[in-house]
Amino acid sequence: MSDRMKPLSADLGDLLAALEKRGQDSVDLAGKVRAALAGDEKEHVISASYRNETLVITVDSAAWCPHIRYAQNVLLDKLRAAGETRFTKLKVKVGARFTE
Repeated sequence: MSDRMKPLSADLGDLLAALEKRGQDSVDLAGKVRAALAGDEKEHVISASYRNETLVITVDSAAWCPHIRYAQNVLLDKLRAAGETRFTKLKVKVGARFTE
């Protein structure tokens, strides 16, 4: 390759590292959410992430959304006690669980 041309992957190192960290942060946050939930709904949490100041929890069925919302105050208090303070709102949505 010439000096002016470089492979497309040359600048991906930092981008991939940031993407990997973001993915791991989501996995860690979902684990904290599951640990903070007391009922069967914890088994249905697929992921958790932040969208600005909103904590977004994804569950595998619409049937579990009201369970999470009902437990919202206790859940948010436990998460705050565990050091999660970035959120001011909670959103629960339905998503698909990926299996291999």
